[in-house]
Amino acid sequence: MSYNTLLYKIASILSPNFYKEISDLLSNKSTLTIFDVGFYNGEFTKNLVENLQRNNYKNNIEIYSFDPNHKIDRSAFNSFAESRNLIWKHFNDALGDKVSSEKFTTLKNFPSSGSSVNNILVNSLWLKTRRVIFSPFTKKDNITETYDVNQKTIDSLNLNLESLDILKIDVEGYSYQVLLGAKNTIAMFKPVIQLEILSRKKDFIKSREEILNLLNDLGYTLQNEKKHLTTHVLSDVMCVDLLFLHKHG
Repeated sequence: MSYNTLLYKIASILSPNFYKEISDLLSNKSTLTIFDVGFYNGEFTKNLVENLQRNNYKNNIEIYSFDPNHKIDRSAFNSFAESRNLIWKHFNDALGDKVSSEKFTTLKNFPSSGSSVNNILVNSLWLKTRRVIFSPFTKKDNITETYDVNQKTIDSLNLNLESLDILKIDVEGYSYQVLLGAKNTIAMFKPVIQLEILSRKKDFIKSREEILNLLNDLGYTLQNEKKHLTTHVLSDVMCVDLLFLHKHG
């Protein structure tokens, strides 16, 4: 197991999740369609599917994943999808609030911490302290990698969906933009929404309120909120996961 993989597994174990809550909400669905935005290596969807099937969910599951980080090896998830008879379609596009060409930045020693376009962790105290702790010998000019990506909106995708049950968004400070580009799709299908808010501490209240207001306008209520405690320590950023349900979903 590589060093980066080990770090990601440790972070995943310590991070909050809503697998049980989502599984309970969707256990009676005849089919499930999942949008995983900020897919990375598929850990969220893998854990959710395992939780569902552990509780005897035997119906069809269709997964649409989105992540422009083209250097991630997703063969393990492909094997998992085949072994569980899942329908999986991956897209290398970034998602946001417009159709455009954008810059995508990844952190080389923390590859799961990227974003659909905006990476607020670059030049943050969070990155500086983690660099000292986990990669002290990394040269300053070898911390990030930036490349061009195509950005689309969820509403601009032509996927001929019949349903959308789960919308998960984990895009390092870009969740609001993804929601703006998905308003029509959300209004049509009313999926359960799990998203991450990652923000500089000084901007966190504003970031949280703009997402709450947008989803409230779309008929959603906040069901649960869990902090990423590992992000809050020795850091100038805050990170929480929020779970939303539509009032009439």
